[in-house]
Amino acid sequence: MAEVESIIDGVAKYIMQCPLLKDGAFRMDALGPDPVEYTVEMGIFDPIVIRYVNGDTLRQFQFNFGSREYYSMDRVQNIQNSTFYEEFAEWIEKQNMGGIFPELPDGCTAEEIEVLSPGYIFDGAMLNARYQIQLRLLYYKEAVKYE
Repeated sequence: MAEVESIIDGVAKYIMQCPLLKDGAFRMDALGPDPVEYTVEMGIFDPIVIRYVNGDTLRQFQFNFGSREYYSMDRVQNIQNSTFYEEFAEWIEKQNMGGIFPELPDGCTAEEIEVLSPGYIFDGAMLNARYQIQLRLLYYKEAVKYE
């Protein structure tokens, strides 16, 4: 993996390795109107979980992974969309259990990646829909040492 400059960059490169993703655009904080596209979007959260006396911190990075999928009144299509998110959650859980985490910037060490919600339809229309799943990365960050 290439070196990363930010947490979100590391998370995006990690998610792009998922073998379940189909060919399609992969965007940051944006999702186009046509299927199939994917996005990683930052959530709203307090980043610091624990602050240690030496200044080091245990932090969290909450984010949404979303996609634009074909959608219709067809039961089979919509089951396929939901199944993708079930399988994606399983992939995340297996990566976590295997200690396979996103690469992070210097001074940061990933501890855990977890699924916070099941995949769900966020916005549906008759031709396509946006689905998303919420996740959290826990990581340890060393305090910046000034001399």
